[in-house]
Amino acid sequence: MTKTRTRSSTTDKAAASPYFKKQPKKVFVANDDDVTSLIVYPLTQKERSSYINPKTKRNLTKFHYEVYDLVAKIPKGQVTTYKAISNALHSHPRAVGQALRINPFCPLPIPCHRVIMSNKAIGGFNGGSGDCQFVANKKAKLANEGLAFDDKNVLKSNSNGDDSIFSDF
Repeated sequence: MTKTRTRSSTTDKAAASPYFKKQPKKVFVANDDDVTSLIVYPLTQKERSSYINPKTKRNLTKFHYEVYDLVAKIPKGQVTTYKAISNALHSHPRAVGQALRINPFCPLPIPCHRVIMSNKAIGGFNGGSGDCQFVANKKAKLANEGLAFDDKNVLKSNSNGDDSIFSDF
């Protein structure tokens, strides 16, 4: 006889469901094969006004280019935060994240993988956080540049040996 589900108890049928079983933790393999590819970045106003983003099939805005210009200044082996960029632009960290989400010039010349959250954790990258493929890829790119992170993906040290955030915009 099958029990029915009520507010105070779970049925035998629901308890046997695969959705309630503990799932094995996923392991993400980092993909760092594109960190040396270079994409041509439009520098003149004429080039920028005619450039169509292949990700969105639309022109990029003045704000997008302002974000990308600042991110291009982050040296290899250093990181900054979405908040530091937004403060420099008098904007909001989420707006910076949205601009970087559609960055067609990554990883070089616009190294969006060098932007982390204010708590110094890797996140926000393509909308991912925690344990996901996007975070694993970003961590691999940064590790290749000499940065170290703990097991929770929080910055331990940059290439200078400290955990400082680049903010010289």
